[in-house]
Amino acid sequence: MSMVKIYKKVDLTGTSCAGPIGELMGLMDEIKQGEAVEALLKDEDTKNMVISWAKSVGLKIFEERKEGNNFVVVVGK
Repeated sequence: MSMVKIYKKVDLTGTSCAGPIGELMGLMDEIKQGEAVEALLKDEDTKNMVISWAKSVGLKIFEERKEGNNFVVVVGK
C-alpha cells in the first residue's frame, strides 16, 4: 500500500445495500488529500459496490484485501 494516512477505521459489517456507501460518503467529506478510510465490509458484493462507487466519484482505492470472512477496502483522496 502506498503511504496514505488512515483517517479512521470503520466496521461496516452490520450494514448492507447502500449503507456502507452512505457512511463512507460522509467520511469522505471530512478527510483531506492524502488521507483514507479503512472500511471493513461483510461480503464481496458490498466490497465491489464500494469500489465501483469510489471510482465513479473520483476517489482512490489504496488497498483491498480479504480478512477472515470479511473484506477490507482502503478508500480516500
